[in-house]
Formats: sequence, C-alpha cells, structure tokens
Amino acid sequence: MSWHPPVPAVIRDSKDRPWQVIRAWPQATAGDYVMEVSTPDRPGVRAARMQAGKSHVLPAGRDGGLPDLLELAPLGEVIVHRAWKRAVVRSGDRYFKVFRRNYAAEAADRHTRMSLLLDGEDFLTPDVLSCTPGCVTLSGLAGRSLFELGQDPGVDAAVFEGAWLQWSQGWVRQQGLARSRALRPAAEALPPRPAAVELENLQRLTGLWLVHAGNIPEAEPHRRAVLAAAADVSDRLLRSEPDPLVWSHGDLHDKQILVQAPGAPLGLLDFDEAGRAEAAADLANLAVHLQLRLRQQRLTAERYQYARRQVIAAAEELRVTPARFDAYAKATRLRLGCLYAFRPRWTALAEDLLTGAANEDGLRSTAGASMTGA
Repeated sequence: MSWHPPVPAVIRDSKDRPWQVIRAWPQATAGDYVMEVSTPDRPGVRAARMQAGKSHVLPAGRDGGLPDLLELAPLGEVIVHRAWKRAVVRSGDRYFKVFRRNYAAEAADRHTRMSLLLDGEDFLTPDVLSCTPGCVTLSGLAGRSLFELGQDPGVDAAVFEGAWLQWSQGWVRQQGLARSRALRPAAEALPPRPAAVELENLQRLTGLWLVHAGNIPEAEPHRRAVLAAAADVSDRLLRSEPDPLVWSHGDLHDKQILVQAPGAPLGLLDFDEAGRAEAAADLANLAVHLQLRLRQQRLTAERYQYARRQVIAAAEELRVTPARFDAYAKATRLRLGCLYAFRPRWTALAEDLLTGAANEDGLRSTAGASMTGA
C-alpha cells in the first residue's frame, strides 16, 4: 500500500512526555483521531485525541463523555480507554466497564442473559455485580486466554490442542442446548443481529477509512479496492439465503476465551455485542482473527492450522453454509483491515488484510473446502 493514514507512532503531552499510540479510531473529519496511548513509566493506558494536526493526552480519569471514570480510575488500572465511548478499569478481581450514561443497562442485560443461557459445564461467564447508568461492574475469571496460550512457546502442544478441542465441542453443545424448550426463551430474548446489521457497521467503518483516504492521489487505487470489496461483501451477505439466527457472542476471538486447568470449564468474556446472528458471524470472526495472529507471528503455522480446524469443525457440526462463512470472513477481513490501518505498528498488516479482502477472503479455498468435505 503506497499510502497509510498518518497516525503518529508517538505523541507528546503538555509536559513533553512521549506516549506510544496503541490504537486510533478515525473520526468524521480527515486527520482527526481518538487514540489510546501508553508510556513505560505509568501503568495502564490513557485516551488521547488529534485534531487539525495537534495531539492532546487526556488527564488521568478525565473524559467528558464518561463522567463515571473520574471516580473509578483511581480504584485500579485503566486497561481500555476509548474517549467518549468506553473504558475498562481493573481493580483486583473486579472489572468496571464504563459507558456513556444510560448505555450500561443494555450491556448489563446482555451479560446477564448470556450467563443464564450458557451451561456452566462448558463456559463460565463473569457475574454482573452491579449496574449504574454509566458503569457495569463484573467479576473476574481465572485463567489464560487462548491468545496467550497460542503465543507462549512453553505451553505444551497437548494443552493448546486440548483447549481448542474443548472450545469447539463446547460451542457446538451450547448452541444445541439453546434450542431446548427451557432455554429457547432466553436465546430469543437477545436482540437480533442479522446480516444487514453487520453490513451497516462495516459500511460505517469503511466510510470513515474512505474519508481519511480522500483527495490523496497515493490512496486512490486502494480507495477503489476498498469500495469494490465493500460492494462484494454487501452482495454476498444480502443476496444469498441466510442461515438461521442462533445466539451469538458478537465479538468472538481468542482473547475472549479463557483456559483454566485441563478439563475445567472455559471462561467466556465480553458480551456487550451479544445477540442472535448467523453462526457464521462468530465463527468467521474467530477464524480470521487466527489468520491475524499467524501474520502477527503470535501463532506458529502448526498451532494456527490446528485451531482453524477446530473452528471449521464447529461450523460443520452447526451446518453453517460455506458461502455464508466466506461472506462473513471477507467482511471481517475488510473490517480489520480498516481498523488496523489506524494502528501504527500494524500498517503493513492492514495492507495485507485490505488487499486480501479486495481480491479474495483467504478462507474460501481452505475453510470452504473443508466444510464441504472436499
């Protein structure tokens, strides 16, 4: 890619202290960003913003869109902070998820419904300890994520493979149990998230990417490629017959799944986006994130192949239509490519994701063939 969004790798605060930019989110005006930053001599993260070429690191705990953060930040370590949208504070074995006022109740409701729906023999979920208009307090869960296990060379292959097999079998089993007479009402009470909702979110993000790439000659070939990829995703998602809606995590990836002792139930985190969607939505999202870890050199080829096979095995058991899996995979690649384009460390990876989304989703020939028995 001959052009990358000009997000700086480092910004400086009012005391000339350097802060590394971890993530950035494009705003409606080209060149304006909300950023998450860190510095070695201070724990946690801060929010920052860039407007008209000038950067500003927000003071600790201060965010006009998240007024509850001022009281909660001193209680622990801020581990997530996207200004005016969301923050997470870790305090011992509790997590404070801070939202804009009146957004917390919906998140708490989704967490509670998912806790009621999932059988603790397969997956443990955080408990909702309290909820105010601007904050949901959740209990912590023990264990290491599949993401952590995957990049740790000291983890035995049998432990890694056993955890992924356990996830795959548990995921299929829980989808089946949710269709029972006892649990069906809880599943059907989750908000619907059909393909049109996925597409709406994708179009919003690609639209922001296109705004930031506008009127830049070097970006023009990639603007055309992103537009073509978005049109193809829309065609795939809206013009083919969808699979039935099932309960959906909404943001399933390897950092959301925790492993305790071998054979113990797995932990499942973060149900802010939970709803009812096609099974392909979660599974393709997880599969593309595994590709991402491979390209980040956080998974070996052998571990990637094993984990991917377990995702595909779950898709086959749940009778996911290969074309739907491919469509959601391409949507995920495009979405992640647009997001990672604004992360200074991963701009080359974003180029690969966007190029792949424009040309081929990267899973059709492998996952699709496996799902059809070829």
